[in-house]
Amino acid sequence: MSSAASKTAAQPPTGRRPPGRRLLIGAVALSILVGAAATAVLGPRPPRLGEATTGDRQLAEQVRGLLRDREGTGYRALSVAVVENGQLRVAGLGESGDRDRPTVDERSRFEIGSIGKALTGLLLAEMAEAGEVDLDQRVGDLVPGTPLGSAGDATLAELASHRSGLPRLSPRPMDLLRASATSFTGGDPYHGSPQQVMDIAAGAGPDGDGSYAYSNLGYATLGSALAAHAGIPYRDLLRERVLAPLSMTDTVVVHGTDELPDPRVSGIARSGRGQDPWIAEGYAPLGVGIWSTSTDLGRLAAAILDGTAPGLAAIEPQWPAGGDTRIGLGWLTSEIDGRTVTWHNGGTGGFRSWLGIDRAAGRAVVVLGATTLDVDPIGERLLVGDGS
Repeated sequence: MSSAASKTAAQPPTGRRPPGRRLLIGAVALSILVGAAATAVLGPRPPRLGEATTGDRQLAEQVRGLLRDREGTGYRALSVAVVENGQLRVAGLGESGDRDRPTVDERSRFEIGSIGKALTGLLLAEMAEAGEVDLDQRVGDLVPGTPLGSAGDATLAELASHRSGLPRLSPRPMDLLRASATSFTGGDPYHGSPQQVMDIAAGAGPDGDGSYAYSNLGYATLGSALAAHAGIPYRDLLRERVLAPLSMTDTVVVHGTDELPDPRVSGIARSGRGQDPWIAEGYAPLGVGIWSTSTDLGRLAAAILDGTAPGLAAIEPQWPAGGDTRIGLGWLTSEIDGRTVTWHNGGTGGFRSWLGIDRAAGRAVVVLGATTLDVDPIGERLLVGDGS
């Protein structure tokens, strides 16, 4: 048989494929379908708020009423506290993600994110009231011998009010790459000791005109400097000066996964994908690694309302922070539906938080959520709306 004949014989008739090839294509198509089905069944699904409820039933129904139009889509676990007339009410809604303690209750801990900045602001104000630091003191003078470069010229008040000119995040290329990657992996974007934070601040240098520019790095620098000045770790300083006086025993700062508290809620993205907890000692002052409950934060709000909180001067608005918002030492003050509200919110890889205080009305609200869907609207409506 000639080569030409062999080639012709090997060609399939027009419009037909050999049985082996048809089987191969079918197998590939089937595997694609099976993979898609497995992803649909086993892969992450957008969270929904379950029916489980603990604590104050009336408060829980108010929250569900606010979510009725969206049927709870995007939320999985919520813990809510309301302070009014000196009374603290707490409700838990949804599922915690903990098999051993599946419902959310008053002891369920959430990552609180940047509400930690509000705690650091109270700490700074308390130390200033005690005469241990001065708000106009340069951070470089607070920790002599620690190279801070031009960042050392920022005052403690400038760091606490986001007017230092330090960038929002570390500008180091590897840190930026890590932060970018974790938005896809669900990992922890933060790492570093207090000394490493100081080194980053020294290399970053301020780049601003003294106006408001939100800076996580600035708060990490502030808290690390306060701790170095006091001669004890930030978490011990915070516990001693702010948390213990308010009996906030369920609020903890963790430095490693082996220290994660129980009971706690597991955080997830809005897509349903699991998220790693955020842990980095050097970044604790801005809220990384801080876990709390709505009960503990409700105690804090109650103490602010009755004037017994440590470092109470921190909440007084002193500098512009964009729009009608002003800032004190970490605490923001805005007009919401004609009411003056002192507040802070927070967000980590799998959590959102909001704490708001209407001092004139003597009322406060805390909302903690275990997904990346903002809880600010819930808190604002509970605080200044009718909550129904």
